[in-house]
Amino acid sequence: MGASNELRSKIAEYGNFISRTLQPQLQTAVEAREETEAEISEYAQLQGKLRQIEKAIVIDPNTKSKSVASINTIVDISHAAVYCKASISNPRTIYVNVGFGFHIEMTLPEAILFVDRRMEYLGRDVLNHRSEVAMTVAKDVENALELLKELGEELEELEGHSKRND
Repeated sequence: MGASNELRSKIAEYGNFISRTLQPQLQTAVEAREETEAEISEYAQLQGKLRQIEKAIVIDPNTKSKSVASINTIVDISHAAVYCKASISNPRTIYVNVGFGFHIEMTLPEAILFVDRRMEYLGRDVLNHRSEVAMTVAKDVENALELLKELGEELEELEGHSKRND
């Protein structure tokens, strides 16, 4: 009976480790990956809007100067929950959120270049790293569950043996 109790104790210990450590780590890793995917999606939307603005800038063939008509648009002011109409009178310079609450004034070509590089960085480095972390933790959970299953089978064999010997 002593070996059986010790095995039950180990099973409970591994079960607690899975539920209190590994599963929260997996949840955190998946959420971080999803946040990066959402950020890439937001930058892709911004890239599309910047391209639209770029197309709206017309070059006058006589003076070779760029003329810009004001652009009417709808602006997200509350994380895709509240929108308002806006008119951009001078779309040659815009403010871009570069992270950590900072917004930088950029020319349209600078903003397009920034967004292209940011999306490349997020996709190539950040998303790959966060995906690898999530896969590693998922594999750890899978291995721990397999170990728990094996310990349960061992306990059943041990208890079946002791019942036959009684």
